[in-house]
Amino acid sequence: MKVHIAGIRLFVAVLSLSAAACGASEGPGGRELSLKVTDKTTARAVGLPAYPGSKLYKDHGEDSSGADIGISTPLFGLNVVALKMESSDEPESVAAFYHKALSKYGDVLECSDASDRKRTREPSADTDGLTCDADEPGPHAVVYKVGTENNQRIVAIDSHGSGTRFSLVHVDIRDDSER
Repeated sequence: MKVHIAGIRLFVAVLSLSAAACGASEGPGGRELSLKVTDKTTARAVGLPAYPGSKLYKDHGEDSSGADIGISTPLFGLNVVALKMESSDEPESVAAFYHKALSKYGDVLECSDASDRKRTREPSADTDGLTCDADEPGPHAVVYKVGTENNQRIVAIDSHGSGTRFSLVHVDIRDDSER
């Protein structure tokens, strides 16, 4: 999994046009539609601490290192917060830090070539557990996931030169059954 800010921006543009085409009334009993789009975000907005000494990272030609996108309707809601960072520390140190930080949200799923898709603990049969996608970890050394399909945090870590680049992501999906 690779976080592409440009792809997120395209999604937001399409979403914005769709939202503009929809009428939204406010008030008691009225339908409401809200849309939030910003390229200013923090690790805290993802629900994770920033790795000590890390800094924001932008790919060449990009204006921002992150995005916070949300849409809320009477039927569903979606919020995605994504942030790219880098550190001069080795990937193993960054991975250990984020594995521990993610564990406060539940069982951490590790997706890497070496991990053979292992969990810290096995999920119970009645949970909406996450799985490793067929293309993970892709170009990343390791991808950690925690949560459920509808509320998950993802950390993708990759070595870069003598340091590490990593992406922090929080995806929160609400449907009308959760209201």
